[in-house]
Order: sequence, then C-alpha cells, then structure tokens
Amino acid sequence: MIWLTWRQFRTPVLATGGLLLVLLAGMALTWTQVTDAALDAGFTGCQGADACAQAADTFLSALRYGQAKPVYYGGLATLVVLPAVVGIFWGAPLVARELETGTYRMVFSQSIGRGRWLLVKLLGGGLAAALGAGLVSLALGRWAHLIDAANGERILPTTFPARGVVPIGYAALAFVLGVTAGLLLRRTLTAMAVTLVVIAGLQLAVPLLVRPLLVTPTTTLTALDPTARMGMSYSMETKELRLEPMPEERDGWVLSTTVVTPSGTEFVGPSDSTKCGPEAPNERLTCPDWIAAQHLSTKLVYIPDAKFWTLQWREFGLLIVLTMTLSAFSVWWIRRRLA
Repeated sequence: MIWLTWRQFRTPVLATGGLLLVLLAGMALTWTQVTDAALDAGFTGCQGADACAQAADTFLSALRYGQAKPVYYGGLATLVVLPAVVGIFWGAPLVARELETGTYRMVFSQSIGRGRWLLVKLLGGGLAAALGAGLVSLALGRWAHLIDAANGERILPTTFPARGVVPIGYAALAFVLGVTAGLLLRRTLTAMAVTLVVIAGLQLAVPLLVRPLLVTPTTTLTALDPTARMGMSYSMETKELRLEPMPEERDGWVLSTTVVTPSGTEFVGPSDSTKCGPEAPNERLTCPDWIAAQHLSTKLVYIPDAKFWTLQWREFGLLIVLTMTLSAFSVWWIRRRLA
C-alpha cells in the first residue's frame, strides 16, 4: 500500500520538492550576504533602542538591492502558496482519480479494507506535506531571523503564515481537505477547484476573523500629538471631525487605532469650523492648537511580537484539530457511505 501510494503521487511530490530545493539553494547562496550586511550596519550585537533602530534601517537598506530581497519575498510567497499546491495537486487527485475511473473497486476486492486504504493515503501524503513545509519554514526562519528582528514584521498577517509551525498545519490541512473533496465529489477537476476556493478562503478568513481571538491583545492609551502625521476627515453637513493617527508600532500587529476623548468615548467632533475644516481661514495653524485643547488620546490595540509563539501554537493546534476532524470524517464516509 505504501509503495502504491508513492507511485500514485510521486510526480507532484517530486515537482514540488524541486521547487522547494531551488528556494533552499537561494537561501544558502545569500546567507553570508544577509549576515555580513547586518554586521556592517552594526545591527548584530547593537545596544540601545535608538541605536538598534538606526542600525536596523541601515541593514534593511543594504538588502534592498541585493539578491536577498527576491529570496525573502520568494520564501514568503512559497509558504503562502504551498498549501494550495499541496491541496490541489497532491490531495484532490489522489482519491478522486480512483473514484472517477472506478479502479477503487479492484482495490476493495483485495484483502485491504477501505479504511486502511484511505488511512495510508492520508498518513503518507499528510506527513510528506507537513515535513516539506516544516523544513522550508525552519530554513527560512533561520535565514531571515535578522531581517525579522530588524523590520519587526513576523507577526503581521503577511509574514505570520510563513514562519514557525503554522505552515506545517496549513500544509497538512490542505492535503486532507483535497482528499476529502475528492472523496465527496468524485471528480478530479471539480475537487481541485473546490479545494482551491476553500483553502484561499481559509487563508483570508483566519487572519481577519480567527487569529485576533486566539490571544488577548495589548491596549495602550497615549496623549494625541496634534502635530504628528495623521489622517483627517471632515463632514460639511454634521461638522464631524474624524482623526486617524498613523502609529509606527514596531514589533507588533496593530488591530485598531482610535482617537478617544478624556471620558473614553470615540472622538467624532463636532469641531470648531472657524479653526478646523475647509472653512477655517488659517487651518494649518489653528487646527493643531484646537485639537490639543481637546485633550484627546490615541487608543491603540495591537498584538505584540512577544506573543508570536503563543499565537503560533494556538493556531497550529486549531489547524491540526481541523485536519484530524476531516480525516475522521473521510474514514467514516468511505466505510459507511461510499458505494
């Protein structure tokens, strides 16, 4: 059974493995470029927040035009796209092709039971997908650890699914999802299309709806600086004034930014139209003073980088629970419902 399963999906596995090897080779060739740039910028072993921030900017600027930049973004794209590739080309055809052509009846007529037949496929493909994603995530995390420390973006939704153990969970879930779709739909192309839609939807929904609920965010309240860079919208009808500060929160994922009054309610005006707004004769000078007189504060809700691994393990656990649930459902379905 193991040999037969390998024969069935060795081509997509070898093709995917070849692409991953190209990425690993790129990281190996640019490893010294990244470490040397960090050393030359003084980022390696820097002391003090201001000195490290300046060294980090110098380090990142040095990498902007080198070979490390495409490798970095290529690694992010690879681990984000990998679950879809695994689900579509590994998982969906594995069982759907057998059901579509009817060859599964020959297998079931032998001494191998339905449940065992499916379990071998799920375990073999799922472990291969998890191993491949885990190795690439580990290598990319080690290669990019200085870049992550400099830009403080590893907890952001664009980087988070390409770090730590989460890529393992997404790869395993995508494979089982593809197998389940093929088992239910019995058509290879249909199963591939449905798998793509579900995986893409999952990767969009989790950061927006689920991930912020997995840890308790941090909330800070600081006095609003009216001279700082911020967005501003003004309604001529209601005289409402909305302020949108742009905090530069390093090492954190900002969930929301709200301007609040001394009582804690969101500030929406109304404003003094003679000092703030398009009717004010000298708005550039009078509006900051008027805003300062309101004693406003900026309420910032964010997830700090310190909670990165807590968030990683909780999301990974959620993905594994979904994977096990789909696997159990597939085994039940093939034993009870497949004719």
